[in-house]
Amino acid sequence: MKLKISILLIFILMVTAVAFAQARNAADVVAQVKKEFAPDTRVAVWTVKAGNERVATISGEVDNPRAKDALISRLEAEGITYRDKVKVLPDGSVAEKWAVVSISVACLRAEPRSGSELSSQAIMGTPMRVLKKENGMLMVQTPDGYIGYMTESSMRLMSDEEFEAWKVSPRVAVTVRETEMYATPKVDAKNIVSDLLLGNVLEQIGEKGGYYLVKTADSREGYVKKSDVEKFDVWADQSFDYAKIEANAFAMMGRPYLWGGMSSKMSDCSGFMRTIYFSNGIILQRDASQQALTGKKVNWKKWRSEAQKGDLIFIGTKAGKVTHVAMYIGDGKYIHSSGRIKVNSMDPEASDYLDYTFISMSRIQGEVGTQGIIAVKDHPWYF
Repeated sequence: MKLKISILLIFILMVTAVAFAQARNAADVVAQVKKEFAPDTRVAVWTVKAGNERVATISGEVDNPRAKDALISRLEAEGITYRDKVKVLPDGSVAEKWAVVSISVACLRAEPRSGSELSSQAIMGTPMRVLKKENGMLMVQTPDGYIGYMTESSMRLMSDEEFEAWKVSPRVAVTVRETEMYATPKVDAKNIVSDLLLGNVLEQIGEKGGYYLVKTADSREGYVKKSDVEKFDVWADQSFDYAKIEANAFAMMGRPYLWGGMSSKMSDCSGFMRTIYFSNGIILQRDASQQALTGKKVNWKKWRSEAQKGDLIFIGTKAGKVTHVAMYIGDGKYIHSSGRIKVNSMDPEASDYLDYTFISMSRIQGEVGTQGIIAVKDHPWYF
């Protein structure tokens, strides 16, 4: 009798050990696939976890079906018994899978609640992929891949057909720091339909004299001065123009810093770079640490001889963590958003030198089309 109990106990222990080993192996596979498909969860959804039951439950969400396919394939290749509860976004909580921002600048939150941290912003006319609805807010992804939560009132949801129609519609892009859209074709402070900001995109539905009749994504109509906008297809087709980037940077001089800000109203350091480069039809990555991984590397220590106007300068900790970004404007000077938008120097002998830890420098000119730097005209969400 004791022998039977011992054998049964050994069997149970063996089964338990195998189950725990499989659970550990499943967790290892999850970690491997995440590293490959979602190393940066600012631009990819990955909440997948492996349970430690006898049959491992693989649960969570991803936004890339290829990531789930790779996960399942590797689990099966490892001979791991699993229960699949992984959801691929977009899910059934949203009928329309696309949206376009309908106000001059909309806020992206880190979590699905209005009081959550401001993680970024998206300006009028920005196309977005809608991933799911949660706690009354929508999880969206912007053209640079950034993911956050936005209120539905800031956008217009679109079906596939409506989104394709928007992409081929005649549009205009705002080319000045700020302007207005009026109910009638004249400047009238009592008839403002909306404020408009640098880089805002609107549909053009007519024109009258020196004004275009335009429409926001949520179908509000009004007039904007022709001198303040440019035909969108022409604007998007522009070549690299440092003079334009610099002019728009200085137009924002003195504007206050806003954590998560990304418009000509207020911005954080990387949002400032993103805004001024977008005015030249170029989409950069959202955060400084992401931008630092793009472009052609320049030796910042040789800035006197090798730096060019428009290069991005990355600043951070002595351990090498990037926390700040600025743009080189020549003669050792750079413009950046730190407290406010201002100019400082890399030269330790200059009166406006700041004791920063410089980490690296990247060139954007000549690198449009490389990883993390894309022209609006080449982005499939715009055309």
